[in-house]
Amino acid sequence: MKPIKLILTIILRIVLITLALILFFSMMAGMYYKSAPTKIRVGIVDQDQSPLSRSIIYNIKKSQYFDVTNQAYDYLNLQHLVDDGSIDVGVVIPGHAYKDVLNKRSVSLLTVLNGTANPIVPKISLMMLNKIIMTLNIQMGMRMRVEELGSMPNTRHPKTPLLKVNERVFYSPGLSMESSMLPAFMGLAMQIVSMLIVLFALMANLKIIRQKAPYIRLPRQLPLKALIPPFIISWIIVSTAISTAFFATMYLFKVPFDHHTMWEVSFIISLLVLAMESLSYFLALNIKNGAVLAGLITLIVMPAFMYSGYLVPIEQMAAIPNKIGNAFPLRHYLQALYPVFNHHQPLTSVYHHLNILWMYIGAFLILSALSIGVGQIERIYRRKKLIKENAKSQMEENKS
Repeated sequence: MKPIKLILTIILRIVLITLALILFFSMMAGMYYKSAPTKIRVGIVDQDQSPLSRSIIYNIKKSQYFDVTNQAYDYLNLQHLVDDGSIDVGVVIPGHAYKDVLNKRSVSLLTVLNGTANPIVPKISLMMLNKIIMTLNIQMGMRMRVEELGSMPNTRHPKTPLLKVNERVFYSPGLSMESSMLPAFMGLAMQIVSMLIVLFALMANLKIIRQKAPYIRLPRQLPLKALIPPFIISWIIVSTAISTAFFATMYLFKVPFDHHTMWEVSFIISLLVLAMESLSYFLALNIKNGAVLAGLITLIVMPAFMYSGYLVPIEQMAAIPNKIGNAFPLRHYLQALYPVFNHHQPLTSVYHHLNILWMYIGAFLILSALSIGVGQIERIYRRKKLIKENAKSQMEENKS
């Protein structure tokens, strides 16, 4: 009966945590963090090779918002750069653009936006590109001598702009529900849940066993049968609940995802859970004060989220905040999740970040094992000491 009861308890906890997480994720799903990123990585395909195209590229390079990092040779190459995470936005200048403008025919520039980066990046990219093109249109309309435009003729500007920007957004056509938002905010909840569940499990065991063995002071002094199962069971419960809630929330908000990547994404989620749980496990083994533990969890969770690269792009961070962000599992979870979840890349493409998560897990599990070893020695010593004290007091009672 005990195994059946344990299985039913695990299933019930999974269901309850899943429902709570779906509610939590759903409340955060429409939130945005507004910022103005600079040095947005741009790839350009210049099919025109004209004074006009060189002028457009020159203005993009001179903008403080853009950093032209790639010169692609065609649209498919530009798409691969987006898939690889090498650029945030791509610009395609069509062939014969200069000739069409000279003949007063409207030309549309294609802007390829990566909808899975920092949420504000595609919006700022499109807005700034439209401003650049609008400025060029105004210059042509005012019949000014603009050498960088290729010596446009002094003819009356038509009512419709000669240059326009048409956008093509990968993965998030509406730019109102970026699929990068939910994983980032979910990561915040994953950290908290992962750390609290194993903490509560250890504290509950400590409270029960102390009634029979008052000489036990810290969780690390508990018997192994009260230390190891809570860690494993908590990992199974939280990983399953978060993975279920993750995909349920994506389905509810109609965020597109490839069903073939579900197991890979679940694996990455389980690694984050295990990393945060191993950290919480080490802290819970050695600290009995609940207020101190709650404060430490806050100090861990909030900076990890702030410096994860979601609120502020990693490229814009100063050196010290960047190093702080690198020290937390959430940064590497997001860096591993985006290529797999959004770009359908294999796990091998993010092995670097997965290896860092494994090293994080290994380091804290080793520290936890050492703590348990010390705790077992303390428990044996305190038990023997208590037995001697009881025997001594018994002898004194018998003498009296």
